[in-house]
Amino acid sequence: MPRFYARRRLATLAAATGLIASAALFNSPTASAALPTPVSGATARSYLSQLTVATENRTGYNRDLFPTWITISGTCNTREYILKRDGTNVTTDSACVSTSGSWYSPYDGATWSAASDVDIDHLVPLAEAWDSGASQWTTAQRQSFANDVTRP
Repeated sequence: MPRFYARRRLATLAAATGLIASAALFNSPTASAALPTPVSGATARSYLSQLTVATENRTGYNRDLFPTWITISGTCNTREYILKRDGTNVTTDSACVSTSGSWYSPYDGATWSAASDVDIDHLVPLAEAWDSGASQWTTAQRQSFANDVTRP
C-alpha cells in the first residue's frame, strides 16, 4: 500500500492507513497525476486475511532501519515523486526537485506553494510497522514498504 501523504510541518494528522500525499484527496483541487486506484473489497479482505495478530514490540526500533527516498522514476526519489504526483501544476527541474506548484491539505484546508513547506510522511508509521512485524523483515523489505507508491 502506498504509505505517504504530504502535509505541512507540525500539522495534526487524521489517523489513516496507506501512503498518500494530501493533495488530491477528498474535495481538493485536481492533482497533476492520479492517485493509485483503490483495490477491490475482495483484494482488501485477502490482504487482511494474511495478517497475523501478535503482541507489538518496539524493542530495537530505529527509523534508519527503513531506508527512504530511493529513486522511484528517472531522477525522482520517493519524496519528489509524491510531491509531483499529488501537487497541482508542479514544475520540476532536471534533478526532479519541485520548483513550483501547489499542495492542498484536506486535514485543515490549507494550500502551500513551496515544496519545502510540505513533508512527506507515512500514514502507517514506521514504528507501528516495526511493532507489527517489520522487525522480522529484511532491510530490503523495510525499504520496499517505506517507499511503496504503487498501492493505494
